[in-house]
Amino acid sequence: MHILNLGTYYNMSKTYCSYPWRHQYVHTTGHQKICCMSEDNITKENQYDHYKMNRDEMLDSWNSQYMKNIRLKMIAGEEITNCQKCVTAESQGLTSMRTIENKEKFISATNKDGSVDHAPTSLELHFGNTCNLHCKMCSQQFSHMIGKELIKMGKQDPEFLKWVKKESGVLNNWTGELEIEYDWYKNKKIKKSIFEHVSKNVDQLVVIGGEPTIIKEFYELLEYCSVQDTLKDKKLTITTNMTNTSKNLSTWLGAVQHFTIHASIDGLDARNRYIRYPCDWNSVLKAISFYKATVEKHKNGRFSFAPAIQLLNIDQLPEMCQFFLQNFISDDCDIAWVSQVRYPIICDYAILPTEHRLKIADRIEKASKTIDHANTVTKLLGHATDLRTETFSTDQQKIYQKMFMRYNDHQDKFRNSTTWRTLLPDLEESLTKSQK
Repeated sequence: MHILNLGTYYNMSKTYCSYPWRHQYVHTTGHQKICCMSEDNITKENQYDHYKMNRDEMLDSWNSQYMKNIRLKMIAGEEITNCQKCVTAESQGLTSMRTIENKEKFISATNKDGSVDHAPTSLELHFGNTCNLHCKMCSQQFSHMIGKELIKMGKQDPEFLKWVKKESGVLNNWTGELEIEYDWYKNKKIKKSIFEHVSKNVDQLVVIGGEPTIIKEFYELLEYCSVQDTLKDKKLTITTNMTNTSKNLSTWLGAVQHFTIHASIDGLDARNRYIRYPCDWNSVLKAISFYKATVEKHKNGRFSFAPAIQLLNIDQLPEMCQFFLQNFISDDCDIAWVSQVRYPIICDYAILPTEHRLKIADRIEKASKTIDHANTVTKLLGHATDLRTETFSTDQQKIYQKMFMRYNDHQDKFRNSTTWRTLLPDLEESLTKSQK
């Protein structure tokens, strides 16, 4: 017996989100969450143990007490602490994941105890943390290469590693399990459970990494659904760092109902290589051509650029937009805007000196007048406004700036690569002046 109809709901609840009624999220670690914006893992009845793919079945958490409570609280309009990121975004006038996805309403399918009788039809799946890049804003949880690099850096300078671990929330986000590769999805039983669930129940599949295009289990999943004749029913979204392509992938993309490729590109040429070390720009351009050709060939997909907007690229944002718009943007290709990088804190452009931020804001506003793409202009101006907002005090800025300089100076020296000081002389001048 269901407890509420849709018409009643919308007059009473301000906290509803459709995700708990239709969506699962599997993290790189194998933990399950409500969605990618959730702060906490889904806990078991004992309140401290978590649902995790290496010991629990795919659907064990779906009607857990945790999920039932979430649904009932949303129906009642109660605040959900696990949904704070969306609440914060909305309070800032930004579009949240919740508001994007609330077009479909599932609340009428809820039983009195908060359970639902249907399986989730949407899944965001991370095939572990296997990756081939060491992105500046990333962490061990999403790239095992970062963990390996930090271990090697720590062998050269133990005090540096000790400092990084102590300040992990500022510098790296996650340093508790360095050099660990999350490979739970390689277990035959787990893999079988995932494949069967996706084939039978899921019509919207989002695959992220690590880097999915270098993980064979991702291709095996597509092949499995193809053999089961269920691939044609799916909408597939892939986020990729544009370093790898596959002829077979093009074939499978052509077989799905619809696909979206989010290209994680964070700068032009040398800037992208620095942020997404050691990404090769020629390889990126080759991958762009590959995915554009796939979209044009199959007529069932969309290609988008998804920059991680941060301290290291905010000044180049207008040029990035112009480049994408002039060379690649069409009806089937767009710029996918995501929230700027807030963590690790040293990547947040809010820590820039006020004078520097205002200068960039002026440049963005001026550049926006030359761009003939309404959505892009709106988002650019949003970043300009954000740049003019004081998030941190001057003292806090100086602390985080000093940490940014120490961390990246050490990492650049270790990599024996182009340094941020050489690449971004205006930034170096601004931070040096700020530290005096």
